[in-house]
Amino acid sequence: MSYAVFQSVAIALILAWSLWFAARRLFPRSHRAAQAQLARRLGASSNAMLRALGAKLTPQQVASGAGCGSGGGCSSCGTCAPSAAPANDVQPLVFHPRAKQ
Repeated sequence: MSYAVFQSVAIALILAWSLWFAARRLFPRSHRAAQAQLARRLGASSNAMLRALGAKLTPQQVASGAGCGSGGGCSSCGTCAPSAAPANDVQPLVFHPRAKQ
């Protein structure tokens, strides 16, 4: 394989990875929807390995059956802010670390 072909393949792979990463960060709802659709298609396969891969790829909210699209109303996924606190109560500022992905 010549150097030019290797360089083109490497650049294409880096570009594809960076586009996937940016889409995942900038459009998380669309990314989860596409991931859930791929997992559903793999789960419907007759091949056991593909079904296992589909189960592994299922997004966490879709796997648990809860979330923003489950019809449970607001805060059904547990990630929304609590209801509005009274205006005169002082509450401490709490920082939570980001979840690893």
